[in-house]
Amino acid sequence: MKKNLGVTLFVLIIMIGAQAQDTLLIDSLNNSISSANSDFTINKAFDEISKTLEKLPKTIALRKAKYSLHLALQSDRELNVVFAYRNLGRVYNSYGQREEALRNFQLSIATAQASPNKPFGLAIAHFHFGQFLAQQGLLSEGLQSLLDASKIFEHLKMYSYVTLCHYEAAIIHYNARNYKQSIEEGYTVLTFQDKIKTDELDYDQSFQRMSILNTIALANNQLRQYDMAIINYDKAEVIAKKIKNDFWVGLINGNKAIVFKNLGRVDEAESSLMADYETSKKYKVWGSAGMSALSLSDIYLSRKEYAKAKSFLDSALFYFVQDPDKVSSKRGLSSYLNSYARLKAAMKDYPEAFNAMQKHVQLRDSLSFEQEALNMAKIKATYDLDRKQTEIELLTKNNEIQQERIRGQKTLFIATLVVLILVVLLSLNLIYIFRRQKQVAKLLRQQRDEIEAKNAELEAQGTKLQENNQYIQSLNAKLEQKVAARTRELEETNHELDTFLYHSSHDIRRPITTLLGLDLVARQVSNDKDVITLFEKVGETARSMDNMLFKMQMMYELNQPDHPVDPIDIHRVIRGVLQHYRPEFARLGMTNHLSLHESLFLTSNPALLNIIFRNLIENAILFRKTHPGAEPFVDIVFKPIGTQLEISITDNGIGIEDKYHDQVFDLYFRGSPASKGNGLGLYLVKKSVQILGGSVKLISDYGVGSTFTVLLPGIKTD
Repeated sequence: MKKNLGVTLFVLIIMIGAQAQDTLLIDSLNNSISSANSDFTINKAFDEISKTLEKLPKTIALRKAKYSLHLALQSDRELNVVFAYRNLGRVYNSYGQREEALRNFQLSIATAQASPNKPFGLAIAHFHFGQFLAQQGLLSEGLQSLLDASKIFEHLKMYSYVTLCHYEAAIIHYNARNYKQSIEEGYTVLTFQDKIKTDELDYDQSFQRMSILNTIALANNQLRQYDMAIINYDKAEVIAKKIKNDFWVGLINGNKAIVFKNLGRVDEAESSLMADYETSKKYKVWGSAGMSALSLSDIYLSRKEYAKAKSFLDSALFYFVQDPDKVSSKRGLSSYLNSYARLKAAMKDYPEAFNAMQKHVQLRDSLSFEQEALNMAKIKATYDLDRKQTEIELLTKNNEIQQERIRGQKTLFIATLVVLILVVLLSLNLIYIFRRQKQVAKLLRQQRDEIEAKNAELEAQGTKLQENNQYIQSLNAKLEQKVAARTRELEETNHELDTFLYHSSHDIRRPITTLLGLDLVARQVSNDKDVITLFEKVGETARSMDNMLFKMQMMYELNQPDHPVDPIDIHRVIRGVLQHYRPEFARLGMTNHLSLHESLFLTSNPALLNIIFRNLIENAILFRKTHPGAEPFVDIVFKPIGTQLEISITDNGIGIEDKYHDQVFDLYFRGSPASKGNGLGLYLVKKSVQILGGSVKLISDYGVGSTFTVLLPGIKTD
């Protein structure tokens, strides 16, 4: 008893001494930061602090991280504050406090964005924020943040950091089952590694190259590119052996064995599995050792080498019991029972095989329930985090969701009605066929048995058949009347829905117009920057809702059966649209140029022309360049060509990638996750142009700008 107490005290003293040493190291690093003369050195010091914080208990780690933030806020270096917020976010995340972690990561980015002369800090903040979001299951948001970081690092020619960003992106794509994109990102990592100016890769870079080759091979396997998978696994194994990492040599062999089994190369699979098995035992990775033993057992079972199969099964059971991860242990035991049942069945011990299979099914079902509960908990945690980040976006999109719901209900109603009509028609048809066949069969039997004796009765039957036919015809006539009545009801319902949508959008736009007016008044009567900023946000939200409601009115207008045309002064129409956007141009510092013949008239529909002009100009505004120094503009040129009018609208915005050119006019298409549009604008343009009998085409250079050219008939010159 005294001996155990002494050992406990000794271990406790060692732990306290280690904690004291770690806290002293953090204090020393905090002191060294004040004299650091480069951004890279500062980041390296904060990285050392972060690694040391991971070793400390929660309360001490949080206290030390907050103290580092306190010192950073007192200094005159914004970069220190960026890294201190990042470290605090990492500490909160390590202890499962995701909301606090999210807040601190966002503060890190906000601080970096307020210091445009320190792009390195912003890139580091985006990188760690992207890692955090991906860990929470927000894969698309995490990927966007990592790519933002990669662009900055690439601009700074810091290729080692660029490889880290694309490495994380490859992992995200693989976890999202975007295997082709994962492979592309993996090869991007290898390309940027080749740009690093060094005679030989250091251990970390070699490890990263090995790991990314393994990830590429995993994706190759998922895409059934087995030959490429083997090539990349071999390259990864060469690097693992070069850096003398036996654990990864075994891991890669285990992955390679799966490909060999898929290719039917059992002997090579056996060799790779044996290497993985021995390595897993060496490093006491019991779950991996158990799975390798199971795979080896399956190979020997297929060869009917039952003794070897049984030996490896027993080893697998031993290692699964040793596995400290309870969930992994249960999964292994479930797989063991399945393999054991197959072995016993092969040995014709069917009672034992049946018992093992029953236990396998019970354990598998238990694991399924546990996994479902775990997935639900993870989904809940991810939802809570995503809700915090997207609260404002959800509020602005609430009205759009309501409209989607109405359209969904309308579609469901129509589909249900159509299905009901089809079911009724099918039922009546089956009843008719059944009755007809029954009558014909009865008639045939009577004719066969009494053909000579009952000629008179045959005449009566013919009369009865004629009456039945008349009855069925009357039923068909009534059914057609019901279908016609239902069709009229449906048309009336559609008309009422369109009318409701049109009037509702008008009614909702009135308070939005009031909000925009209040925004203008607030700017004139108040000098408080916070108040003005608040009203700017209100105005921006109101303008967004107004645009959305206007698009609803456009949809209503396009769905009308008639679109009358009249001679229209093009000058008046385009001036009206430009006057509508004049406040927006002024607010965004955006210029516009108009080239138009004063006496140009076009026989067309003014509402449809208004839809075309408004959506194309709004598209130029939404996708303008926003970086400092950008001078956004939109040029509008009208050119008569015979009896047709060519309208070109050109901007110097961010442009559209070539791969999206065939999709931009599709309904609800959004070419970028950062797009603020709703995917309706260009669809409305194309539909309006088609109604007017014209055409529209796109020429865009990504990163330079876009030109939309509309060709309309009906030109009239005075």
